[in-house]
Amino acid sequence: MAVSKNYGRVLDIPTLNASALAPNIIKRNVFGPGRFWDDWVMRHFILPAHEEIPAHKHDWDHLVYSISGKGEVEVEGERYDLSKGNWARVPAGKEHTFRNVGDEPFEFFCIVPAYGDPHAKKASMRAKRNKADKAENKD
Repeated sequence: MAVSKNYGRVLDIPTLNASALAPNIIKRNVFGPGRFWDDWVMRHFILPAHEEIPAHKHDWDHLVYSISGKGEVEVEGERYDLSKGNWARVPAGKEHTFRNVGDEPFEFFCIVPAYGDPHAKKASMRAKRNKADKAENKD
């Protein structure tokens, strides 16, 4: 089923290039600028078996919910289980790594502010530009 205005399947949302995070990761932005949530973005990731998103940090929190597989997040040396149904918060400014520690894909949602996602940032800029253009053409 295709994505409609208010309903759809996550796997029908187009994938986005996230190879800077991990070479084989699959990413989709479910909600975010231009899709019902201007200030935040809910991303859907599928990390293949035994792969990881290397250690990194930024100035915003991550809110994570595991959908399937067996993952973990390591935050400044402490590991947290992200098996199906588990959630975690990665505080801003803390070095963290996401890992698939299982033999199946690790699938999870991750919510960050829109400014913390390059695809959402572009969508936000486009939406603001379109809004400004419409307001200008109204006059």
